[in-house]
Parts: sequence; structure tokens; C-alpha cells
Amino acid sequence: MTALPMASELSETARGVPDPPTPDNFLDRLTRHIDFAFQPIVSINSGRCYGVEALMRGWEDTGLKSIDAVLDFAHEHDLLIETDALLKRAAFEKFSRLTFGRDLRLFFNIDNRLFSSAAYNPRRTVWALERYKLQPSSVVLEVSERNHLNREAGSYRILEKYRDSTVQMALDDFGTGFSGLSLLYDINPEYVKIDRYFISNIDNDHRKKLFVSHVVSLAKTLGIRVVAEGVETAAEFYTCREIGCDLVQGYLIQRPTRQLSELRPDYPSVLEMRAADRREQQDSTASAREQLDHAPALDVSMDMDDILDAFRRHPERSFFPFLGDHRQPIGVIRETELKEYIYSPYGRQLLARKSRDEYLELFVRRCPIADVHTAIDVIVEQYSVSPSRDGVLITDDGAYLGVLSAEALVLAVQERNLELARDQNPLTKLPGNPSIERFLNELEATDCRTALLYFDLDNFKVFNDAYGFRLGDRVLRMFAEILQKNFAMLGAFIGHIGGDDFFVAVQDEPYAEIARAAQRVLDDFRSSVESLYSEGDRQAGYLVSLDRRGRPAEFPLLSASSALLNVDRRTGDRTEYAFLSIITSLKEQAKHCGNAIAAASAL
Repeated sequence: MTALPMASELSETARGVPDPPTPDNFLDRLTRHIDFAFQPIVSINSGRCYGVEALMRGWEDTGLKSIDAVLDFAHEHDLLIETDALLKRAAFEKFSRLTFGRDLRLFFNIDNRLFSSAAYNPRRTVWALERYKLQPSSVVLEVSERNHLNREAGSYRILEKYRDSTVQMALDDFGTGFSGLSLLYDINPEYVKIDRYFISNIDNDHRKKLFVSHVVSLAKTLGIRVVAEGVETAAEFYTCREIGCDLVQGYLIQRPTRQLSELRPDYPSVLEMRAADRREQQDSTASAREQLDHAPALDVSMDMDDILDAFRRHPERSFFPFLGDHRQPIGVIRETELKEYIYSPYGRQLLARKSRDEYLELFVRRCPIADVHTAIDVIVEQYSVSPSRDGVLITDDGAYLGVLSAEALVLAVQERNLELARDQNPLTKLPGNPSIERFLNELEATDCRTALLYFDLDNFKVFNDAYGFRLGDRVLRMFAEILQKNFAMLGAFIGHIGGDDFFVAVQDEPYAEIARAAQRVLDDFRSSVESLYSEGDRQAGYLVSLDRRGRPAEFPLLSASSALLNVDRRTGDRTEYAFLSIITSLKEQAKHCGNAIAAASAL
């Protein structure tokens, strides 16, 4: 993300208009004027500062109109490699002065056009890092989706060289370019950064929320961490956390700053927002944590003798997780791939001579990596599409926590399914009363616009008595399917209270569209349910049964009624009791009319 500087950051010379640069003085101007502001990238769960993005400042003093213009000038005059090296040195030098920077990652934007140059050497980046005593794994290169990446083999060889040296990749501005999914597939980055366009007002825009939810789901399946860029409000933060983003960046946390002293290792405001979020879900990580194998791990500080010794001391282990700096998993090292060297006469000597980069390339294999907060079914899907059968490496805030084996995944899924079954109506498979109560309690703590709908089947008991429980159950399943068909596209929460009572909640959608969906439900049900009656009853249009006083009476065929309560930002009393009191009154009005919707707004 290329964030614009604040007015206070502009230098004095920027108030004038410097002459445009020439190829001869361009690099000198960069050296004299370019600085970097850092903006923190923070764990959305703990508030710990995970890294900082380096954002170019001072470009206006070069005589060019934008950051893109600086890079375009460098490219047009065959100075892009030198410019990239100069900018990296400036960013690395400043990052090295950050007092707690050893525990962070530096996110640095790289121009995709570099990958098309035969003269570009990734080793220069590693040498620059060594100059400032930084580890390669502390750098994340951001490849922007806005710019074209040449899909020639040379580009991917460069990416692989970076990866072999433990430099990581991020796909920036995701969702705004023309090659997002293909670039995601080709680069296979460690991070995806969702562009601010999709984060802005996401709490009120169901389509944006749906899009980002699918991106997050895909990323989690591929073992990629998701950064939400440009988060400016608490509501945007809550929504990003709800849909599973791992990291957050934006003015809500901190604006970009050139002053290193203004950055901090953690941001308590995140924990405060999390504590204030009454929508907090039940711990979905318990089953995964219980099945976790806290397997010992190898890391980049070890030489080959240490690695071989670990396998000798733990003969029961067929592989070890392999970690980079900050205990961040890189992949696994398998015993089977070392045996060729271990049992040959000169194998151990050959291994001892290999450099770190050589043994990383030879023996470290990528495998699924997931955060402990990831839903277990997503972890299972991630494992199923991976060629690795070793298991899934589990992290917490990016640091290695343990391993979930294939057997552990099966047990965790079974436990999750049992938990779901306890909170699910056994007939319709819809969420039951615990989930409905949780939703209403969460609604009390938010100010989002919500429509609450209560559906009740008219004359269901008469039908059930006449046709039996089997057909009665079929009616309930039919109604549940009609609800899902008409409300699923609105992102609705659909629950089964019990018996012939159903609950639906829709957030941030036009009231008229919700009312039309409710009317379609009533119409679809009335026409569909007629097929379950005998021809005679259908022709008569009623059933004869006993009323509440025990006297024979005629009852109309099955239909449904609905209470619709509109809750908006002006609603004062948002308690569950207040909502249910109004809904009960509306339900009685609707049932009195029959096959009708009674609506009101909560004050």
C-alpha cells in the first residue's frame, strides 16, 4: 500500500517546485531527499506489533510528482536496479535502528518490473541485510497486483531465490488489479494484503464483506496470512476480525511515522477493542489446541550436525518442523530425505560442508501452516489440498506452536461436529436457541442496522394430527429450505427456535428487499405445501379438527405468518427482552390476519 504523506511531513523544498531530475543527478537526489515512514502491522488478536511497512517520503523533493513517477523515471532511464538497491539500503538502515526491530518484519514494496531484468540479483538484497545485521526472514517483499508481473521463467526463478534465502513475499493491493488470482497462484505468497477499497465501510457493505470473506477463506486454505489494509474505524476492525483476517494496518492503529520513537512493540487499543467487542465468539480453537503435538523444532541457527543429532535423539520422529527467525515456520525436514546421506560412507562429511542456503534448498519442504485461531474445517481443507502428508504446522501470532497430525485433525473435527450438533436443531440442521440467543446478545453491543424476523406456521398442529409426524417433519424441513433459498443471498442468520417457529436476522440490507424476501417465503411455502395434502383436502381448502374447546371446526390449509422488526442506529433499548416483547406482539397481529407480515421499527 502506498500511503500519502500528511501535510506536516512535507519538507520545505516541497513548497517550491524543484527542477525535474536528469539521469545524471537522479540517484544523488534520492540519496539526499528520500526517507521512509513506518506504519505498524499488528496482530488482530493480540495487538502485538508484527511488522512495519516502509512508505517512501521525500519524493516530492526529487522534482517528480509521485512515488510511481519516481519508479517510472528510474525504469525509463535503466536505473531501476540501482534505485531499488538505494531505497532498500535506506529502509534497512532505518529499520535496524528500531530498538525492538529484531522481533519484527519489514514489509517493503518492490517494483514488479525488476523481475524481468536479467541483471537483477536477489543476493544484493541479502548482502544489504547482512550489512545492517538483519536476517533475511525479517523482510517481506510486497509485490503489487496493480503492476504487471512478467510470467516468464526468469521472474519465478528470482522469487524462488528469495524464498530459498528465507525472504518472504506478500501480494499487495489484492482485489484491485487485473491478475489477482493468477498472481496469487503463481507467487504462492506468505501474505495477502486486502486493499483499502474493500476494507472501507466493510461493516455496512454486505457485498464487500462477502468478497473479503471468500478471499480470507481461500487464503487460509492455502496457508496464507491475511492483512487488512487501511482500517480506520472500530466497526471495520470488528468486521475484519470476525471474518478471520490475521493482521491489521491503518490509521485506527497508527498513522505512518518517520519517528522511530513513536512506534511501539504492542498496541493495547487492539486488546481494548477486543474486550469491548460483545460479539466475541466462543473459543473455536479448543479442539485444535487439545490435539496439538508440541513437537520439538529445528531452526536456521543449527548446522547439519545439529540436525542429524536431533533425528538420532528422537528416532520416533519421521520429520521435524523447521523454523526461521522469530520462530516462524518455514517447512519441515524429513528423515527419509536425509537417509541417503546418513548411511553412505562419506554422506555425513558431505552434509557437514553444506551452507545454510544449500541445505535449505535440499531438505526443507513447504507444508501447510495455519494460525491457531483458524477454524478447524479450514485447516482440514488446507491439509487436504497440500501434497505434504506430514500434518499442519500451527502458529500463534506467527510463532510456532505445534503440529496437528492427520489423526489429530480427524479427532478435532469429530469434537467440533459434536459441539455443533449440541447447538443445532436435529431435524432442520439449522442453528438452535443457543446460537439465536448469542446473536441477540451480540446485537445489543452493536449499532448496525438489522432486521429481525420471526416466522410461525399457521395451523401446523392440525396438519400434524391429520397426517402424522413423518409428514409434519417434512413440512418443517421444507420451510427451512425455503428460508435458506430466499435469505441466503442476503447473508442472513437463519435459526430454528423449535417446533414450527423460525428466526431470521439480516444486517445492513435495504428494508424493502428484506420485506420482499419475507413475502416470497410466505408465497413459496403456501404453494409448495399444498402438494402434501390429499386431493380431497386440497379441493376442500381446509381440514376438520377439534378446536381448543373440543368442538369440530374447519381450519385453513397450512400457511405461514411473519413478524418483522427493524432495528436501526437510533434504537435505544437493544436488549433481547425488548426485541422479543415487540416481536411477540407483531406475531399475534400477523397470525390474526393469517399468511401475513406484521412489521414495526424498534425505538
